[in-house]
Amino acid sequence: MSSEEMLYAQGAKIWVPHAEQVWESATLEESYRKGAGFLKICTESGSLKEVKLKADGSDLPPLRNPAILVGQNDLTTLSYLHEPGVLHNLRVRFCERQIIYTYCGIILVAINPYAEMPLYGPSIIRAYRGHAMGDLEPHIFALAEEAYTKLERENCNLSIIVSGESGAGKTVSAKYAMRYFAAVGGSESETQVERKVLASSPIMEAFGNAKTTRNDNSSRFGKFTKLLFRNQMGVMYLQGATMHTYLLEKSRVVYQAQGERNYHIFYQLCAARSKYPELVLDHQDKFQFLNMGGAPEIERVSDADQFNETVQAMTVLGFSIQQIADIVKILAGILHLGNIQVSKKFNEGSEEEDTDSCDIFHNDIHLQITGDLLRVSAEDLRRWLLMRKIESVNEYVLIPNSIEAAQAARDALAKHIYAKLFQYIVGVLNKSLNNGSKQCSFIGVLDIYGFETFEVNSFEQFCINYANEKLQQQFNQHVFKLEQEEYLKEGITWTMIDFYDNQPCIDLIESRLGVLDLLDEECRMPKGSDESWAGKLIGKCSKFPHFEKPRFGTTSFFIKHFSDTVEYDVNGFLEKNRDTVSKELTQVLGESNMSLVKQVMTLEEIDTLSVDSAKSSTLGGRVVISAGRKQQGNDTRRRVVPSKQHRKTVGSQFQESLASLISTLHATTPHYVRCIKPNDDKIAFKWETAKIIQQLRACGVLETVRISAAGFPSRWLYPDFYMRYQLLVYRSKLDKNDMKQSCRNIVMKWIQDEDKYRFGNTQIFFRAGQVAFLEQVRANLRKKYITIVQSVVRRFIYRRRFLRLQMVISGIQRHARGFLARQRVWKMREARAGLILSKYARGWLCRRRYLRLRHSISGIQTYARGMMARSKFHAMRDHYRAVQIQRFVRGALARRAYQKRRRNIIICQAAIRRFLARRKFKRMKAEARTISHIENKYMGLENKIISMQQRIDELNRDNSNLKHKTSEISVLKMKLELKKTLEVEFKNVKAACQDKDRLIEALNKQLEAERDEKMQLLEENGHAQEEWISQKQTWRLENEELRRQIDEIIEMAKNAEVSQRNQEDRMLAEIDNRELNEAYQRAIKDKEVIETENYALKEELSRLTAGNFSLHGRKASNASSQNEDDVGYASAKNTLDINRPPDLLSKNYSYDTTSMVVKLRAILEEEKQKHKSLQEQYIKLASRHKPTEDSFRPACRAAGRGT
Repeated sequence: MSSEEMLYAQGAKIWVPHAEQVWESATLEESYRKGAGFLKICTESGSLKEVKLKADGSDLPPLRNPAILVGQNDLTTLSYLHEPGVLHNLRVRFCERQIIYTYCGIILVAINPYAEMPLYGPSIIRAYRGHAMGDLEPHIFALAEEAYTKLERENCNLSIIVSGESGAGKTVSAKYAMRYFAAVGGSESETQVERKVLASSPIMEAFGNAKTTRNDNSSRFGKFTKLLFRNQMGVMYLQGATMHTYLLEKSRVVYQAQGERNYHIFYQLCAARSKYPELVLDHQDKFQFLNMGGAPEIERVSDADQFNETVQAMTVLGFSIQQIADIVKILAGILHLGNIQVSKKFNEGSEEEDTDSCDIFHNDIHLQITGDLLRVSAEDLRRWLLMRKIESVNEYVLIPNSIEAAQAARDALAKHIYAKLFQYIVGVLNKSLNNGSKQCSFIGVLDIYGFETFEVNSFEQFCINYANEKLQQQFNQHVFKLEQEEYLKEGITWTMIDFYDNQPCIDLIESRLGVLDLLDEECRMPKGSDESWAGKLIGKCSKFPHFEKPRFGTTSFFIKHFSDTVEYDVNGFLEKNRDTVSKELTQVLGESNMSLVKQVMTLEEIDTLSVDSAKSSTLGGRVVISAGRKQQGNDTRRRVVPSKQHRKTVGSQFQESLASLISTLHATTPHYVRCIKPNDDKIAFKWETAKIIQQLRACGVLETVRISAAGFPSRWLYPDFYMRYQLLVYRSKLDKNDMKQSCRNIVMKWIQDEDKYRFGNTQIFFRAGQVAFLEQVRANLRKKYITIVQSVVRRFIYRRRFLRLQMVISGIQRHARGFLARQRVWKMREARAGLILSKYARGWLCRRRYLRLRHSISGIQTYARGMMARSKFHAMRDHYRAVQIQRFVRGALARRAYQKRRRNIIICQAAIRRFLARRKFKRMKAEARTISHIENKYMGLENKIISMQQRIDELNRDNSNLKHKTSEISVLKMKLELKKTLEVEFKNVKAACQDKDRLIEALNKQLEAERDEKMQLLEENGHAQEEWISQKQTWRLENEELRRQIDEIIEMAKNAEVSQRNQEDRMLAEIDNRELNEAYQRAIKDKEVIETENYALKEELSRLTAGNFSLHGRKASNASSQNEDDVGYASAKNTLDINRPPDLLSKNYSYDTTSMVVKLRAILEEEKQKHKSLQEQYIKLASRHKPTEDSFRPACRAAGRGT
């Protein structure tokens, strides 16, 4: 009978496929016979079926494990390792026993229970501390303890990779792993570090997590946290942490699908709006950025309490109160920015809508609140929301935005602000978590978003699924491919096993002419669009087996990922890949009066994975993908921002950062946590077999089960194994020159089964559980040796105690001799103390003399500096006077040149007019002989004489008014200057009184201090009563003399101040008189010029009048007064006022009078400003040399020494 016939006997339990449950248990009704074409079975539901088989029996159904093996905590220990056996074991543990953790070789499988579990308290942490991974039930703490133990033992870098679908519990698992490391890596003096590490979780969840249709607390960014440890006497202590984030989902700030929420912090802030009335917040349903999903509440979660926890955590991590206040202002500004209404704009003069432009009302309340909160100009913000600037080589053009473009610019600005704020918060967290000291090694915890597929999948889902493809490849290489290659390299016997490799799918995404390459190429095109990019994808990528084109249309494409086939909608891919935001809007925010807004907007994003690699010997760092711009490395070293044409896209930056992350993970020892989502309804302990089996297939759990059963998961280098386990054999079997043979002796002594280990070229390979066995043997031997050492130490202690008892008598004698010696030493100490007291007394006297000498020198320096300042003031005053003289000389030269040029022009005009007058005179001479002409001439002359007489009277009246106003201005100026002088004197007297009060108070304090000093001396010399009385009388006389001298000095200071004030008044009066005289002289000169001009005008009028009374006497000056047109020399016509009509003369004269008054007022104001500036300079110089309390101290001290 063959082995198959023995196993598949009647009554054997098997697994058969099922349409809904995937696998169903059944019982064989008949025994299997080799070559049979079918099997008769009875399912659990009671139905009889026949299962068809191949003739060779290669498709026999899988057998069930025995009942004793059902519910094992490690899937690799099952007798039959296949898909239905693993699935059944997980279901029994999860549904029946409500155990959420299960091992699968090196993988920890965690199923989300959607319920609170009492598994993470301090007692649980203490229970798992110091235990190996298989000693207790599977737990995230057991995996963390395994990593921490390896860190202590081997001093290497490790990583914990937490992956799974959205809602599978990745964030919670990563948080509990960090909590365990913080607990076991802390000490009494480092509780603050643990507190900060744990406090970072609520902050990152508030700013980076949101509610989705699959998870109430879904991480919308990737996070790689490095916990930094240092080795202190063989124990690893947690000294800090660094956090690196990448690919924040910025689009969630402005859009949420139905049933989803924005980031938690916005709802928390709205719930706590009563604490910040200045933010003008309302219920979350009132804000456009928060009411799209229609799900503002989360069950059993209070946003107000969460906000308090977030603020408390920020306080713990070093955020100041002002920083927190500025952060909430920025968040409120984003909410109000989303409520700015963009309305239609109509053409001027009609009701026709202008579709190419839009409008935002100036009085939009949310626009004003946004400007106030962000401390920016609301008008500039409105302007650049409505307009955009297109730059060319030498100019730029302003183009109005349509409603859609303005809304897009608003949303892009909101996303940009939030991304920058998120980056700033992460930076502050890193500064607080990392104290800057050099770490020994680290444990990295990667909380990566899981595979996502929705009804509409866009650029974010594409990047997320691309990251999962790379991580799955890394997992495959570590668990599958590298496993087999390592065995082959070491030369041990191994059967090759085929496994799924997703490299073709990755090539489709990142190879040349792949999805990302074509997307970047389309983004560089001036008129690139999503539709043209989709057409290129279909044309170029159809050769890839993992790419599928849609049946209808060209607005989507399919990619066959390792987990599922996903359809991506191309709409928005180019815009999200470019990640553009208006440069003008960012400049408006960069000019904000709020320092935090400026600091946030000037941040630049860099990939810190490469930076960390340069700083440390190990890889690790931050993956930053939130914009297509490079960032500043630090304040002192800046990178040049590339131009818009050469700036990297989001896709290319994400590709580079993902490669750096994978390199970091390859440089560490990874530990895997695979989180499983049991159902989509978020019901506690509900099991959906189809969904779970799909996740088990995708995350590699089943492949791990298959390979782990046939492999050697534990391995040691020969030197490491020798150093660790050399005490397990006698020294005679150890040879340092041949470590390989020594290791063979160790292994063969304790492990008898040769199938449990293999010896490679450089390593020793063990099957599961063998290293733990060797560790237990080592621990037992160490315990035995320690017991021997303890017995020897106890013998030494008791023997030393006996010797001490034996020496009691000699000790008593020594103490007696010591008593006598101490008495003698005491007398010597008293003599030495007297010398020390006299030394300090002499030192005190010397210090007092030195201080008095220093104060005297300071006084001399004060007066010397005053003399230097006065000489500097005189030099400045002389320079100012020289400048004034030069100004007047240059003005006189300029006026002289002007007069000369004007005289030459008048000569030219006179010559031209003479020529015209002679020509006209000849013509008029002939006309004058006629009688009609003479009569018309007389009639015009009479009218002109009357008008000229009236004009002369008006000019006389204006001149008298002008003289009266000039006298009034002089009187007002004198009164104003007198009032200012009185006000300055009052201020000086008041300031002098205050200075005297302070001086008296300081002298009183000095007197009190000297009195206290004298009283102390009286107390110290109390034993000499008679000397004390005489000394007291002497001090009383000295004090009276000192008071008299102080009064004299104060009187001298007052007299000096009065004389100085009189000197200041005289100097001010001299300056005022000199300036007033100069102003008065200039006014007199201007008046003389005016009178000269008036006199010349009168002469011209009288000459014109005299010329009108003569019948035939004509002059060249009145030749052009006729109404006839001139012929030729048109440029010289009407260039003098005398040729103008009387009405024009009156207008010009009134204009000259008004301008003269304005000129006089300007001169007066200019003189006032000069006087004020000179007075301020004088007051400043006088205040520098003003006698103060310090200047009187040397005199007081000299008087005291004289007495």
